[in-house]
Amino acid sequence: MNENDFKLIVFSSFLGAIRNGVRAIAYDRCGSTISIHGYLDRTPDDEDYGVVNMAISEIMASCPSLTRQKIELLGTDEPIGRLNSYKGWVFVRHEGDHE
Repeated sequence: MNENDFKLIVFSSFLGAIRNGVRAIAYDRCGSTISIHGYLDRTPDDEDYGVVNMAISEIMASCPSLTRQKIELLGTDEPIGRLNSYKGWVFVRHEGDHE
């Protein structure tokens, strides 16, 4: 599977799965592991992990070579430009101009 096809799977798996408070979501793929890194404007809760887990399940169902998953959710107020995008952004919230 080429990278563009993989990105399309990742993006479509998150449609309708972005909760309030999510600032950005990045993905990474290394061997048989898919990693999702979420940046929130609050402390992550169980529902945040559940929503990301459902999206990862859709990704893994479409990519049988992925057999492991990693979810990392972090509450942070760091500017988006300073956050690690890993292999790429799935979602980035517009936050306006900061002074």
